[in-house]
Amino acid sequence: MVSGAVLAGGRSVRFGRNKALENFRGMRLIDIAVESLRRRCDPVLVVANELDLYFDLREAVLVQDVIPRQGPLGGILTALLFSPHDWICVKATDMPCLVPELIDRMLEAREGWDAVVPVLNGKYEPLLALYHRRCCAAVAEVLEGGGRKIVEFYGKVRVREFAEEEWRSVDPAGLSFQNVNTAEDLRRIEWS
Repeated sequence: MVSGAVLAGGRSVRFGRNKALENFRGMRLIDIAVESLRRRCDPVLVVANELDLYFDLREAVLVQDVIPRQGPLGGILTALLFSPHDWICVKATDMPCLVPELIDRMLEAREGWDAVVPVLNGKYEPLLALYHRRCCAAVAEVLEGGGRKIVEFYGKVRVREFAEEEWRSVDPAGLSFQNVNTAEDLRRIEWS
């Protein structure tokens, strides 16, 4: 089994307000994120700095960041620490178009690895990835050293690069990786 981990602690600086609470095709982004993981993960954790914003969420376990204001890397550490399972499937709140079969394919590829991370245009997509509990020490080390980028701990663990030719078989258009940084992004994705 795998736990879902929705990272909802972002400051939404470019958006101008908390984008997790924005509507997309009739639902809030946070609700879409939870629902999309719930199909494959149990439980689904929502990791955030301010939990009171999400008290009305159903079918999710709210978890406060163990080290506040450390961005997605801190959220991953929190999810790994609170997960009842060895593996977590991390998903950013602002990626509303997940193709669920993508998670299935990543789960099939995890044997013998500490992380399974899709690659898009030659770059990692660390906010829709699988991480094993074995990553905890490496993540904590990066945070203790003042690092904030997720990819900084990749050199300390066994990362399975999930290549484009693998994931495009289930998500040819790359919909799962569309993310919302601005209100314009939200409108563009909603009507695409």
